[in-house]
Amino acid sequence: MAQRRTWLTTRDTPALIHMADLAGALGRSVHVVAQSPVSEGSSRDAVDRDLANLDASASASLMAFLTALRSAYVTPLPREDLYLLASGIHHAVQRVVTAGFLVHHGRMDDLPAEALDMLETIGRQSELLTDATEQLRDLDALEETWIQLTRASRRTDRVLVQWLASFGEDLLQREFNRRREVAWALQSAIEALRDVNTHLGAVLVRES
Repeated sequence: MAQRRTWLTTRDTPALIHMADLAGALGRSVHVVAQSPVSEGSSRDAVDRDLANLDASASASLMAFLTALRSAYVTPLPREDLYLLASGIHHAVQRVVTAGFLVHHGRMDDLPAEALDMLETIGRQSELLTDATEQLRDLDALEETWIQLTRASRRTDRVLVQWLASFGEDLLQREFNRRREVAWALQSAIEALRDVNTHLGAVLVRES
């Protein structure tokens, strides 16, 4: 019988804490973006600061993650796998924040139901990814999380298609352009999360 790999039996490393921070930043960015259209006066300034701070803190978490990963003697998975997962989550945070800036500076009065649906699902994915950082040595639990992430990814894909298909329905050119830019930013976030989940599935196959 083959000896079980050491990275599946060792203690948690600080790198995983930073990865969980990235997943948490994704959830916080979703909340800020969902609230940004209804902000007024000083609240609008707060939204701008919150988005900028989220972007900066996510980048700081990724850099701290890389430092911790490089200095770790043992890790729960190969370093390359952990980096791909963390960098994918970081990219998703960046794109959700970008969507928030587009909504905020475009002074959109509201977000379409499809956009809110997508944000809610991305928020759920952030929770699942936080769970995943604690399941890297429990492949059965990790597989269940992967299944839920896959379902969430399929849902966001369907909602995005419905949203894009509705763009030709009585929208002024300016509103069309603003919604299209927000949709593209969220689409990029969705694609980043899909890549994270694909790599998570590859890890499950290899380590099983």
